[in-house]
Amino acid sequence: MAGTYTPADIMSRVIRIQAAHRGRQQILQAMALAIRAAASSQTGSPDERDILAFLEACLAELSRSADETATAWEKRSYWLKADRFRQDWLWTETIGRCLRQALTAADFERARTCGMELATHLHHVRAPASRLQSRPWAGAWEKRNGYSKATEAAC
Repeated sequence: MAGTYTPADIMSRVIRIQAAHRGRQQILQAMALAIRAAASSQTGSPDERDILAFLEACLAELSRSADETATAWEKRSYWLKADRFRQDWLWTETIGRCLRQALTAADFERARTCGMELATHLHHVRAPASRLQSRPWAGAWEKRNGYSKATEAAC
């Protein structure tokens, strides 16, 4: 029928300017920064909850990115490279699942344990000096749980 278009007809390809490796590196740097901040924060503080929720979201994104890269390699018949890459990044899924379950159950002691395990994978990551004052985890707990100031005021 003339004049009827589907979204596929009018949308063009999405082109990523940033390489997946660079995105993963930036996420790792933000996570290392959060781990360092968690080490200096008080146990049970709101900042600690934000950091743990932020780490959970970062791990999910890293896992998704690694799977996306491996899938692209599989399309090019690089099966061994894709499998090895998935094995190298398997820790993101494992620790992410542990953290997600702990935060869902509000078991912050277990979540801290997951965070310590995560720190062993991030010991080599250095955060750039320009990011040392940033707090990318601010508000992550509220975002994770769907809270907002208006929701709290209504309750």
